[in-house]
This record gives sequence, structure tokens and C-alpha cells, in this order.
Amino acid sequence: MMKQQFARPVSVIGTSSLPQRSFDDPKMAGLSPYELWADACHQAMDDAHVKPKDIDKVVYSQFANFITMGGVMAPVGSLEEWAGLAGKPITHIEQACAGGYIAFTEAVNSVASGQYDIVLVAGLENPKHFNSRNQPAYKLKPIKEYDNGWWSPGRVLFDTAYTRFDGVSDNLLTEEQGKYYIKHYGITEDELDDTYNSMAMNLRYNASHNPRALMHERYEDIAKKAGYDDPLEYMRSEHNPKITQYIRKSGSVLHNMEAGAIVVCSADIAKKYSDHPIQVIDDATVSNTTRYPFNFHQMNVDVRDNLYKKHPGIKGSDFDLMITTVMTSGEQLDSAEVFGYLPEGEGYKYELEGKTRFDAEKPINPHRGDISFGHGFGCAGVCMLGEAILQMRGEAGGSQVPKPVNKCLVRGMGGGHTTVGIILEDQN
Repeated sequence: MMKQQFARPVSVIGTSSLPQRSFDDPKMAGLSPYELWADACHQAMDDAHVKPKDIDKVVYSQFANFITMGGVMAPVGSLEEWAGLAGKPITHIEQACAGGYIAFTEAVNSVASGQYDIVLVAGLENPKHFNSRNQPAYKLKPIKEYDNGWWSPGRVLFDTAYTRFDGVSDNLLTEEQGKYYIKHYGITEDELDDTYNSMAMNLRYNASHNPRALMHERYEDIAKKAGYDDPLEYMRSEHNPKITQYIRKSGSVLHNMEAGAIVVCSADIAKKYSDHPIQVIDDATVSNTTRYPFNFHQMNVDVRDNLYKKHPGIKGSDFDLMITTVMTSGEQLDSAEVFGYLPEGEGYKYELEGKTRFDAEKPINPHRGDISFGHGFGCAGVCMLGEAILQMRGEAGGSQVPKPVNKCLVRGMGGGHTTVGIILEDQN
């Protein structure tokens, strides 16, 4: 067992697992964001066997505020009322894609401090106002191009019809991780391309086994329909165009509507509510103030060092599962190697050989990753942590990792160039 790094140990006792929803899903036409939020909160509370009256505090994460666009005013009171939590203390976290992870650590520390016993952390994302605030999701039209807008620098093609970033500039997101890999480990651009394509296929394979994912059709089947016997040949073709020097369309993030929630409490009362609480061992957060380039590799190194130094002898190979943000393909490979979950300079072979699939030797992102599962900005971290909890309890359904998941490493990235590492352990 690992030693918990909190003066007051903290456990997770409940989570929600709502399906991912696309922007253009007609089923969402009559569903308000408040209902989506309330559904996630109540599912998590039911899972934890607690009532709204038992919740001492709420931590709420959302990046794309559906009323005022941005953090000018968050409708926290209305959200709480819809979930039966009116009047509870609430903290709003807005740190883009890192927000859900930061919200979780805020909830954990609120309990660890002794000030609160049971805290609900919940994320919500319904960024339809990027197109038109007042239209229902199913009526949204594609946004063709942003230049020096909300996502600056560079250019982002954001096509809500396909719920996908359709392009990123050279300095945006994780392009530099591909450059780093080629430079330091001597593989060719073609080998990196096949690695990233294999990664997309592995994650879509995971997605095909779980109805909660946004995308389900395997690339092997898509390739056959297009007349390709070799799926990698399809992945290299004009059907899957490059949108940067290294990243193809299949390796870019899916954006969608999302809600999720988690209940944490003091470990000494966890068994009162849950037969299978999961312990929060530790967390670490770092930010990089360097604007150009976006040095995501160095942030992985820094958060790893900050997290591991408190646990002498810990190795990435000690973990049974890794869940990591995958805004673009480079993130999964880089973070898995930096944290030692895959051997340095050799991780690409695991992707090429399918060894990172949920039912293989070194499972990564059985939730299907952001490029097949979906990514709801500030809510994404909450849902990824929820996936970790389900996997550790053996309740992840069709994409459940076959071997016991006793130790899980969760790594997140997002706004403010922030990277987060969280260690969870099943000590039952």
C-alpha cells in the first residue's frame, strides 16, 4: 500500500457515468444544461448512497459558461437548486481543460483540511455559444475559422457538425511532442505517423466496446468500407489528412457536451456509505509560463518529479492503469513515457503492437481518450477520474481492464498550461 499524503485521508465514494453527447444530437434539443448537471450530480450521489443534505460543499468546474461565455458570472446558485443543493458552499473552477482535475484536487483538499466531511465535485460543459448562444444544439452550424479569437495564437478550425477540431497551428497544443520524440529517440517521421495512427486505432477499439463513448466504429471497419485491406494504409491516406506536420485528423480532440460528478469524503467514514471506496493517495500540479513553445513535455517532467519525490521508490511500472488527457496524439505517448508507465524511447512500439488497448498488456485510456471518447473542456477531468474509479471498482462495462486495477495514475492537462498528476489506489 502507498502512503496517503494528506493529514486527513480522503476516499472517493461515488461517481457518475453519463454518455457523451455531440453538439448536433437532436436528443439534446429539449435538455437544459441545468438538467444535464442535475442528472450527473444525482447519479453520483446515488452511487455514493448520500443525499443532498449530506453534502457539505460543492466544487463546480466549467470553462465555456453557457450563459455569459467565460467567467464573468457563473450561475452557481441556479445549478445548485436544480440538483437539490441550494445554499451549499460552492467554488467555481475555470481553468479550461485542466479545470476538472483542479476541481477534484480542490474537493480533496477541502476534505483533507478537516473543514468538510463530504464534498461533491461536478463538471458541466455545453459550449454551444461558440456558435450561437441562443440556438439549440441540433441547429448549430459549423464554425469555419477562428483567427486571433478566443483561442489565440494560431488558427483553429472548429467544426461542430463533426464535433472535432479540424486543424491546429504548428505552435498549438502538442505538435512539439512529436518533434521531441523524433529528435531524442531517432525514429522517422513515417514511424511516428504510424505510431499516432495506431494510437488512434487503439483508442477507437476501446471506444467500440463502450456505448458511453462519442465514437464507436472501429477504423479497421471504416477502412474496409473505403476499400482498404490494410487499415494503416487508410489511416495514411487522404481520408485522414494531416492537420499539422505530425497530427492527423484522427489524432485530434473531439469536443462535445458533457457532465460528470464525483463524491469524496473523509476516509474514516467512507465505509459508512460505500462498500468499495477508492483512496486518493496524492496529487501534484504545475504550470509553465512559457508561451512559445507550449512546452507540454517539460510540464509532464515537472509534475512527475513533484509527484514521485514524495513517494520514494515509486515507478511508473507500479501502476496497473494510466489515464491521460489526449488533446492530440503526442500527449499519450509523451506522458506515458515521462511517467515511466511505458519504457522511455520504446513506447511507440507498444502503440504499434496494440499493447495499450484496454484488454492488452499496458492499458492506457480504456475510456477511449479524448480523440474517441469526447472532451468536454472543464468537465473532461471529472469524467476521466470517474472512469478511473469505475475501472478500479471493476464496473467499467465492456471496456473493463481484465486484470485488477489496484493502482491508477491519472494525468491531466489544460488551461494556463497546467498539468496535473493524481494517484489513486484500491486499498480494500
